[in-house]
Amino acid sequence: MASHLTRDVLRDPLVANDVAYAVLKPDGWTRDERLPLIVLLHGANSSSEVLAAFQPLIDSMWDDGSLPRSIIASASTPTTGGFYLDHEAGDCWESFMAVAFLRLLEDEYGADGSRVSLLGSSMGGYGALKIAFADPARWQAVAAIAPALLPATTPEQLRPRNTLGVLAQLGEEMAGDGTDQRFAENSVLHRLRVNADAIRASELPIFLRCGDSDVFKLHDGTEQLHRALWDLDIGHEYHLVFGGDHIGPEAMAAQRAALAFIGAAQRARAGEDRTAADRELEAAWLSWSAGGRKGTPPALDAHGITGPTALRVLLEPELAEAARRDPTALRRYGIISPE
Repeated sequence: MASHLTRDVLRDPLVANDVAYAVLKPDGWTRDERLPLIVLLHGANSSSEVLAAFQPLIDSMWDDGSLPRSIIASASTPTTGGFYLDHEAGDCWESFMAVAFLRLLEDEYGADGSRVSLLGSSMGGYGALKIAFADPARWQAVAAIAPALLPATTPEQLRPRNTLGVLAQLGEEMAGDGTDQRFAENSVLHRLRVNADAIRASELPIFLRCGDSDVFKLHDGTEQLHRALWDLDIGHEYHLVFGGDHIGPEAMAAQRAALAFIGAAQRARAGEDRTAADRELEAAWLSWSAGGRKGTPPALDAHGITGPTALRVLLEPELAEAARRDPTALRRYGIISPE
């Protein structure tokens, strides 16, 4: 599929200067076609031109059907110093990405504002998660690759291994006026904990991926976030890639995996993840259960999308007894006590 890349600039009061942006549209797109939107937040020392680098990958995924037709857009934040933060006496990059840029994409490109996913790598992963966790019901999915998450709750807890390069500046600017409170307000982990109930209730699809040899040690913060999501019983997908580094082959493999995750979320939210026959078979299993489990059960498609429903119906008596004896059986994730 031949896609079309458009470049332009946006001026908005939230930031001082014009902002360059790029929009990728699938072949045959017209303004009347309201497509889901994927906002790509680039990393530090990068720009919206990253979308041009990913264009061949996205084209191939549109061709093979692993990614539905979408509008994909990226805006250039400062190479350093923006960090998707709302600066107290300066540019407000988080608000720009979450509000102004989305408004432009809805108004000028017909993107469906009710079907927006966030995708980011490194600093962009930090921004994507921070924005998503602030208002989880607003987003269709969020995917973060090697997100720039500092595993600390106060500036004083930051360690040299986690503040290489631009990450040291991120730690300083997260603190703003130097207070622990300001640092917490800009922490993804803090936002997760404050908004845990809303994030869980939204059933926001969350994707995390990082190499375990990331030169910036971003797997530390990613692992910390994964454990917090687990303990808070919030569903997510997590890949810790053996030998993966911050750049190199893993970076492109991670983009493909993240886009495939978003594509699956788009289809699920649109009800396109199963056929009419699948729905009939699921309904048959639920009806068999509601009718007292009498007679021969419906067919079990162990490798199909209806398999999990069938298995849970078959295990209903045991699951109910487990829940009676152990309240944690009702959780998605078990409570793992330290040895």
